[in-house]
Parts: sequence; structure tokens; C-alpha cells
Amino acid sequence: MKLLKALKHEIKEVGLVALYFFFSFGVLLTLKKLFLAEYQVEVHAISAAAVSALIAAKIVIVLDATHVGSRFDASFPLGLAAVYKTLVYILATFVVLYLEKLIEAYWEIGTLGQAISDVWEHRNRNIMLAKVLCVGLTFFVYHLYAGLDRRLGEGTLRRLVTAPPETAGADSEPK
Repeated sequence: MKLLKALKHEIKEVGLVALYFFFSFGVLLTLKKLFLAEYQVEVHAISAAAVSALIAAKIVIVLDATHVGSRFDASFPLGLAAVYKTLVYILATFVVLYLEKLIEAYWEIGTLGQAISDVWEHRNRNIMLAKVLCVGLTFFVYHLYAGLDRRLGEGTLRRLVTAPPETAGADSEPK
């Protein structure tokens, strides 16, 4: 029973965040696919969006639980806290993705030093910057939303966004 409860909690906690990132990355990758279609370059947007969303969601959940992720939440304006968190999360995402490429290169090459230089030399910096900007914008919007939701009361903003408007009673008058 504990495993089932823990699994439900994990799905609820990571699932909503992953759904947001899946939608955001899906839009970005669909735009990329549309731009590259003219050059007959095939891009697999759905699988890349799903994997990226799961990685980003897990990074957000883990960092939100640390002091680094919640450091400025209570003492700084929401916008400044969102910028700080965005920069930290972009750095963490870059490290995770770089390590992923490094491990792949290490398995192919066999030496760590050569794998590091191989990964760094074959990096297209313009594409890397574009990805950082897109992921950064996605993180920033997430942090603004999450910060607003926390400050209004957990779940309040989600209810405001997803619930139908309340219908005014016959005896109520506009203020």
C-alpha cells in the first residue's frame, strides 16, 4: 500500500509539471519541425518533447525541494525570485544534458579527456544558445505561475485558470 501511495504522489507531483513542460516543449519543437520542413530535415517532436518534459519536470521537482530552489521565495519580489530560479535551473539543465552527451561520448571513445573535448568541439553554440533561451523562457513562465500560486494559496491560481466562472445570483449587484 505504501508503494501505491508513493507512486500516486509522485505521478501527481511530477505529472502536472511534466504536462506543462510537454506542452511547452511540444510547441517549441513543432515550430522547429515546421521551420526545418522547408529544408526536408526530419524532426521527431513528440518523443523529444516527452523525454525533455520528463527531464525538466524532475529537475524542477528536485531543485524546488532544495534550499537553492526556494532560497528567495519568501524574501524577494516574485519576478526577481523567478529570474534567479530560472538561471539556476538552466544551469542545472545544462549540466544534466552535458553529462548525458559526455557519457555517450565516453562509451564510444573510451577516455574521459577525449570525450570532454569531443563533446565540446562538436557543439553548435548557436543551437545551444537557442535551446537555452527556449528552455529558460519555459522555466521562467513556470516559476512565475508557481510563485503566484504559492503566494495566493496552493491551488488557488490553478482553480482560477481551470474552473468555470461563478454565475452571479439574481439578487447580487455589481460593485
